Amino acid sequence: MSANQPLDPFLCASLSGEERPPAQLTAKETEALLWCFQGKTSWEIARIQNCSESTVNFHFTNIRRKFAVNSRSAALLKAIELGFINVEKSESGGSDERH
Repeated sequence: MSANQPLDPFLCASLSGEERPPAQLTAKETEALLWCFQGKTSWEIARIQNCSESTVNFHFTNIRRKFAVNSRSAALLKAIELGFINVEKSESGGSDERH
C-alpha cells in the first residue's frame, strides 16, 4: 500500500467514485439478525432455527464480515441502515401516558 492511499475503505470507495454493492445475506443470516433484533441469544436462535449454537455464531461471523463491523450490535445497526431490518416506531401511548 502506498503512502498516498487512505486507510479507510469507505473513503477509498467514495474517492474512486465507485459504489460498493450492498451486502448479500443468506436467508438464515437475515433470520438470525431479525431474531437478534428481538433480543434473542444465540442459544435461543439455534432452537428457533433448529440448528446448533455454533451455526448461529457462524452466521453472525459471516454477517460481521459482510458488513465490515466488529460486533453484533454494529451489525444490527448496519442492517437497519441498509434496510435488512425495518424498525417501526410504535405510537401507542403505553403506561407513561398521563391524562
